[in-house]
Amino acid sequence: MIDNNAGQYEEVTLADLIRRIWMSKFYMAVFIILLSICTAVFLFTVTPLYKATMIVAPADGYALGDYASLIDNDRIASMPFWRPKDQEGASTDFYRFIHTIRGPSVADILLSDSGVIAGIRRGGHEGALSKKEALATYLDRRIQIDPLGATPLRRISYQHPDPDFAAAMLRKIHLVSDQMIRRDRRRQSQSRIDYLKNSLARTNNPDHRKGITNLLMQQEHIQMLANLDEPYAAIVVEPAFSTPKPHWPNPVLVWPIAILMGMFLGYLTWSFRQRD
Repeated sequence: MIDNNAGQYEEVTLADLIRRIWMSKFYMAVFIILLSICTAVFLFTVTPLYKATMIVAPADGYALGDYASLIDNDRIASMPFWRPKDQEGASTDFYRFIHTIRGPSVADILLSDSGVIAGIRRGGHEGALSKKEALATYLDRRIQIDPLGATPLRRISYQHPDPDFAAAMLRKIHLVSDQMIRRDRRRQSQSRIDYLKNSLARTNNPDHRKGITNLLMQQEHIQMLANLDEPYAAIVVEPAFSTPKPHWPNPVLVWPIAILMGMFLGYLTWSFRQRD
């Protein structure tokens, strides 16, 4: 501390600090009581939020995936034409899933579900949800996606006052996004199958026919995978579940913070009064 008269630093010892805290005990007690009352009112009136969590993983190698990558002798099926992957070996379909569950495409489909819209509004969201952009903004704010270590697994979380709706919302989003990717892949592979069949009918060269046949088999396996009654882009490792107790606010954290804030404000008020 600077001494205004001598212009020198005055060292404050631990004993001095304890003495000042003791001298400000009345102010600290008053502020602790005031903040405790405010905290009690806050905890009593605030709407608690429950946190639902789901863990998903890439569907790579699932069902026919591994088999389809080994169907030919010339390793043609290992080309990105089959199912593009990143350096970690995870399919781009999975990363598309991760980045679309909060996007306008999924939001556009959810808008047609009156139960989803009603549930979101029950959670206190009074904003206009008549457009997919508005719902996508809400999803982007409320849905959290966290990686699990260095693995490609992702933990998807969503908070809502109704724990049952929170878990159902995650299941709905997973289903909508996965089915949307499946639909696009099915349409894409069918378009390729039609093109390859036409090319095969017009080609007489044996080598060309062999290559086209391998590519055609590849696309037919994609169709088989897309038509299976199971997740296509992301499998559920841990089903959606909600916490039994509210995730927010947490009284165990709120009360200590309120007490510390009361002590700090009380000491600060006493310090200012000593300067007057």
